[in-house]
Amino acid sequence: MVSIDINASLFWQIGNFLVLLLALNYLLYKPIRGILRQRAEKVAQLSSDITSSQEGVRARQKEMDTELAEARQDGAAAREEMKDQGHLQEREIIEAATKEMEGAVAKVREQITAEIGQAREQLKGQVQSFGVELAQKILGRTIQ
Repeated sequence: MVSIDINASLFWQIGNFLVLLLALNYLLYKPIRGILRQRAEKVAQLSSDITSSQEGVRARQKEMDTELAEARQDGAAAREEMKDQGHLQEREIIEAATKEMEGAVAKVREQITAEIGQAREQLKGQVQSFGVELAQKILGRTIQ
């Protein structure tokens, strides 16, 4: 069987263990805990920065959506205004063309009426000679 003797070496081992524990705590554990604490603080800070940035992005997105909606409304209003102006110009052009066409038609009618009058005058002068010629052809003899 194994027996444990309590002597001076046990106290030296307990002392060495405590000195090693203090040395490891001072040289290894405290710096590592400090680094982990700094890391946790930095992660928390970055997390809050990310959250605030995301909120800023959301707010800016809402602003941009609002501006885009306003721009679309303004564009639609401008398009409708341009359509109305286009319709007005179209009506003006059509009215001007109609008036011009009516004037041209009136001139042509006057010319036709004048030509018909001239033709009638010419035919009136020639009616007697046409009548005589027609009668001669129908009768087959000359008429004086």
